[in-house]
Amino acid sequence: MAPLIDRRTLLAGGAAAGLGLAARPAFAAFGDTPLAATVTIGVVGPFTGDSIRLGEQLGNGVRGAVDEANQLRGVLDKIYQVRTFDDQNLLATGLVQAQFACDDASIVAVVGHLSGRITDSVLRTYVNNQMPLLVPVSTYDRITAHSYSGVVRLTVKDSTEGHLAAKYVKETVKPKSVAVLYQDGDYGFDVATGFSDQMGGDKIACKALGFSWNKPDFAAVAKATADAAPEAVFLAGAVKDMGDVIPALHDAGYSGPLFASQGFWDNATIAKYPALVEGLTISTSMPPLQFAPQAYRSWVDYRQRYGDMTPLAAFGYAAAQIVIAIVQRTGASDRVALGRSLTFSTAYDTVVGTLSFLNSGDPQDPNVYFYAVKDGAWKYVRASHPSSFLVK
Repeated sequence: MAPLIDRRTLLAGGAAAGLGLAARPAFAAFGDTPLAATVTIGVVGPFTGDSIRLGEQLGNGVRGAVDEANQLRGVLDKIYQVRTFDDQNLLATGLVQAQFACDDASIVAVVGHLSGRITDSVLRTYVNNQMPLLVPVSTYDRITAHSYSGVVRLTVKDSTEGHLAAKYVKETVKPKSVAVLYQDGDYGFDVATGFSDQMGGDKIACKALGFSWNKPDFAAVAKATADAAPEAVFLAGAVKDMGDVIPALHDAGYSGPLFASQGFWDNATIAKYPALVEGLTISTSMPPLQFAPQAYRSWVDYRQRYGDMTPLAAFGYAAAQIVIAIVQRTGASDRVALGRSLTFSTAYDTVVGTLSFLNSGDPQDPNVYFYAVKDGAWKYVRASHPSSFLVK
């Protein structure tokens, strides 16, 4: 597993399986004249440009779920296929590609985009065209703040991750005081806010220290942190942006436990700061699939065809499973019918667990999973709360 997180796309990782850019129907031929209709799932993401590897992980995840559904179909069951739209992870292109996806009458639902800012900016396009949108990985709080019908998010949003991480710190460290560090960029503030709110509710003193993303002064924020003498420090951000605060904290004299948001769940964390991050614990929406019997067959089949099931692939796979489940349960064959059936009270069994959604579109039972650096590698620790999905 090779997690990779950036400021705007919070769940990714692993190498892309292939770089094909055209829409690829992911199904075998069932004779010259199919007996059932074809259902097309749109995927909007970066399929060219700097983020192509991430887009292909998302696309392959959706393809993997489509492969599975087509392999198990009966003669009269619908056939599923995938059509990709390349937004290059750019706002202007994202707006155009969202409209292209909505203009394609064959598409019943869209899985995308990767960037939280882009997703939030294109929401009205999907809503106005009655196109169901399943947001696979972006944790940006604002996406579900609008409570648009037909829009669901599969991962835990930033502020909720902060709440759940704070509960974990309280349970494991039992501190009287903590510090949370964040930058003024796109990612980190909402996580830090959730963390601080939870600590405040638990009557634990929490020092929130924000600093510049463009011109960070790691030594200054590290000194301010050490001067506050916290019993635990939580880093709300991404390792590529604020990782250098780790050696700065060490130089300032802080030697207590370190915790971080999923932006630090990256092999670069261990590679760049090997001696300093031993024991660092992070939270993420990605479950350890090796401990999930419900997902085992899908996990193995996917790995044989596409390689590692990265977090991006896993949540793309889960999003497609939800669309397929609605079609199979209701017979929906167009976007309007599917959108009406995307009820927030329905539970869907997916490769990342059983999901149901609040009226806002966020997961009804949010859960995060904790991983720690042990002997120079990421090791799974536990979930924020137990579920039947995992055996550990």
